Amino acid sequence: MRRLLGAIVIGALVAFAVVLPAPAPEAPPTFTGVVEQDVNASARSSVWYCPWVASGALQDSAFLVTSVVPVDATVTMPSPIPNEEPDQGSVSLTGPGAAVVDVGSIVRRGDTPGFVEFDDGPATVAALVDADNLLTGDRCVASVPKVWYLPGGTTRDGRSLTIRLFNPFPEDAKASVSGTSEFGDAGLGELAALDVPGRSWRDVNLTQIVPLFDDLSLTVTTSEGLVIPSVALSGGADEASWPGMGPATTWEFPVVNAGGLVPSLVLSNPGPDTVTVEVDVNTAEGVTSAAVVVEVTPDVPRRLTLEDYGSAPFGLTLRASGVVAAAVVAEDAPQLVGADAGADSGDIDGGEAGADEAEPPGDRIAGTVGASEPARSWLVPGPGSLADADTSIWLLNSGAEAATVTLQPLGNGALPALKVLVDGGAILEVAAPYDGTVAGYRVVSSTPISVQWTAVADRGVAYFAGVAVDE
Repeated sequence: MRRLLGAIVIGALVAFAVVLPAPAPEAPPTFTGVVEQDVNASARSSVWYCPWVASGALQDSAFLVTSVVPVDATVTMPSPIPNEEPDQGSVSLTGPGAAVVDVGSIVRRGDTPGFVEFDDGPATVAALVDADNLLTGDRCVASVPKVWYLPGGTTRDGRSLTIRLFNPFPEDAKASVSGTSEFGDAGLGELAALDVPGRSWRDVNLTQIVPLFDDLSLTVTTSEGLVIPSVALSGGADEASWPGMGPATTWEFPVVNAGGLVPSLVLSNPGPDTVTVEVDVNTAEGVTSAAVVVEVTPDVPRRLTLEDYGSAPFGLTLRASGVVAAAVVAEDAPQLVGADAGADSGDIDGGEAGADEAEPPGDRIAGTVGASEPARSWLVPGPGSLADADTSIWLLNSGAEAATVTLQPLGNGALPALKVLVDGGAILEVAAPYDGTVAGYRVVSSTPISVQWTAVADRGVAYFAGVAVDE
């Protein structure tokens, strides 16, 4: 099996090493306290929680860390065995800097959700999971509210949806999972008041509980303690995972169809009244304002399939009359070959007996959350650290004025910064080729923009939201 992190964490990244022993029971992991909900993830927090991480015989994973200032960081992964001490590692960054923390160098035991605590900031974390047949990840989260929203799920035929409730805190938690579908209430009554012991996690396979829903948008509410939820959507091979969020009246997605995938925008409305949402389509040439205008009712999520906007890369800017939660899920379109393949575009099995065989469709999936507002400064952990995937940083300038943007590679090498111009209303792709010393970027703009990065490979595609820096 390809060992991704063995390839990407080369000698220039050996500056970090796993040196911390597991803490004694009387000295549990420290926390700086709960951060109130902020829908636009900010690098000001000192603790970042990463629920969907797995490192074992078939999967590699990494915590991708970046910082503006010199920092020491501790990585903690609670044990699945009750009362067992957590697994820990450490990393030091000379700021501004970035590094890839190989989870397998700390522990290999399958599911390994964890958190990263910095002694200073601004700093941030993304998580990456990689295998021979999948590539997934997204930014981690710093806010820990009582209510979370996770739009974008589906349990239709050929898809499996799992929600993970991660409790990194010492106190036990009690969480309820509810949801809406195309039929209204999803009927998840059996998921009310789930117990999640301290320093543990709980997975719920929703495909087994409510199968064959085209749309399933979830809400997680805690009545006791706190949890950090995420969802994973998988098919025959690749997997997409994204974190929970809070609602907002504006959202930006710098790119939604990288890797040639067909994107869908999924909206859920947690409020009591119907909300009107205007969607701008942003391309390299500029913006089509209000390309889509939809009504989103409180009881039914709204999925917009965006294949009609072509194959050239494009992003989205949303404006809503009330708060909504928004996620993008993008998938490979079925590919048919053979003389009879075009007779029925919905027949992926090659038509009648005796027809030419159909080529198995690709099954890559990617999903991500957006940015609730643009910012002038961003940290982007991960681009440039993957040896066998094409990685790009995507810049979306939703304003009218052109933005001058500086992208500074971060890592153990002193590489020069790149300066680019992004026209008003447009998006711009900036390639971040593998270098061996680069593990992330710092992005600074003359006007507010939003930032995302993508990893594209034959085995999978992953979308990662950037993190705004408050300075």
